[in-house]
Amino acid sequence: MASWSSFTVFWSVFQNVVVDVVLLVAALYFSSRFFTLHYPPNLPRVRENGKTRFSLRTRWAYYTDCANLFREAYDTYSKHGKTCLIPGLGFRNEVIVSSTSLRWITSQPDHVLSAYEGFRNIDQLEYHTGSHTLVTDPWQGMLVKRDMNRILERLVIVLNDELQYAFDTRFGTNVDGWTEINVYKTMKCIVAQGSSRFTVGLPLCRNEAYLKSSSKFGDNFVMGAGAVGLLPKFLRPLLSPLTMLPNKFTIRNIKREFKPLYEQRMKLLQRSADEKGNDEPTDHLQMMLRYAQTDRPSEVNLDSITLRLAIANFGAYHQTSIAITNIIFNILASDPEYHTISVLRDEVSSVLQDSAQAWTKSTIAKMTHTDSVLRETLRLNSFGNRGLIRKVMVDDLRTEDGVLLPKGAMVSMLAHPAQSDAAVYDHPLKFDPFRFSRMREESGVPGPDADAPGLTFVSTGARFLPFGHGRHACPGRFLVDFELKMLVAYLVANYDFAFVDADQGRRPETVWMAEAMFPPAKGKMKVRRRRVL
Repeated sequence: MASWSSFTVFWSVFQNVVVDVVLLVAALYFSSRFFTLHYPPNLPRVRENGKTRFSLRTRWAYYTDCANLFREAYDTYSKHGKTCLIPGLGFRNEVIVSSTSLRWITSQPDHVLSAYEGFRNIDQLEYHTGSHTLVTDPWQGMLVKRDMNRILERLVIVLNDELQYAFDTRFGTNVDGWTEINVYKTMKCIVAQGSSRFTVGLPLCRNEAYLKSSSKFGDNFVMGAGAVGLLPKFLRPLLSPLTMLPNKFTIRNIKREFKPLYEQRMKLLQRSADEKGNDEPTDHLQMMLRYAQTDRPSEVNLDSITLRLAIANFGAYHQTSIAITNIIFNILASDPEYHTISVLRDEVSSVLQDSAQAWTKSTIAKMTHTDSVLRETLRLNSFGNRGLIRKVMVDDLRTEDGVLLPKGAMVSMLAHPAQSDAAVYDHPLKFDPFRFSRMREESGVPGPDADAPGLTFVSTGARFLPFGHGRHACPGRFLVDFELKMLVAYLVANYDFAFVDADQGRRPETVWMAEAMFPPAKGKMKVRRRRVL
């Protein structure tokens, strides 16, 4: 009797599994049959030798060996002026145009090749935050370019104050012993706090619950985009109530901490210009509220502004935290060969002494060795490894090499392979901290103005795409330039730091997850406050 009962249970489970498998196969077939774009026969698929579909092996390589998959696509096609197709996340196919097509792709108007729709396709915001307008109408980012970049030198005064406070709090001020810290976790906290100083100001920028929830939103954003991207298109709206859950709770927590400040700022907005005098804040939040009041009145409410603020924080926190983590590990790893720390310390001491300890555009421009460390880090360790992601908005758009692209196709350029091309760089996969400062010196335009070849951290081009290029290039990169250099400056000037003994002087590795490169999340270092005379 017991064996018959066990068999019945087994058979029931087996039937359920079979049904699930059949439904999954049917869903995959339905998706590939009715939701897959049809590409022309003269568009080659990487590794497929004339086939019209990607094999499971090639699709699996996207998840397990994407660095080499991208390298092969670049060496075989992009480098030789040819367009190709590569597999992407879930059921996506990605059109890769050649590295010589930079002018072509950036010159197309948005109604032909849309950056905003490209971001929407990658981020899938409507399915994990509830609104795609955060990227299709990203006016919070436009304000960075239009308003914040004009007052950078005013913003960095308070940024510098907050970064120093955050460093001292989280690294400690002990000059007698070493303290071991998790680099990525600690730098996420410091970046979040510093960035929030110019976003929402005091005291919210020091509110741990707000900072924790804002950082959590960024983590959920990345995971949500990946999870939704894996799903067939027809399943995304059906499963959106589930995929929205993580950020639903996170946004609620952000809103709870943000609400008192929102109400205070709204009262300030309602006062007349004469009443405001000179006490109106100049942070990003105030710019957002003023803009929404005049240009997006339907968004002047706590829910909408909270969501816009969360997205603005993601832009300010995420890439900067990853960048500074990789920068620190690269400085440590290169120090035995290049004496990186002492070179940077000397540079920081010199330029700040010349500027009477003031952070100005001139100060930043003189930090050519630090600038080189930053650019070299993003050359090798960017989070995203494609650039200029666009969506085709018209029928039969023709590439420069004659390939007709269907409406709805996703187009981009390979970044990491182009940034590590052996034909362009000596030892292309080696971190050379002063590669670009030497190149600037060799260009014949020495000093802080040596940007003629486009070799600075904020310069963009086909060989450096972390910030994109053209009119849709990252508007916040100039503020990031300030912030990263201030972070490095305070670290090298005020702390001794080294690998933990367990790492034996070796850099913790970055990790490729599909096409994204994540920093070593568990990597540690030891720090000690310097005795500065």
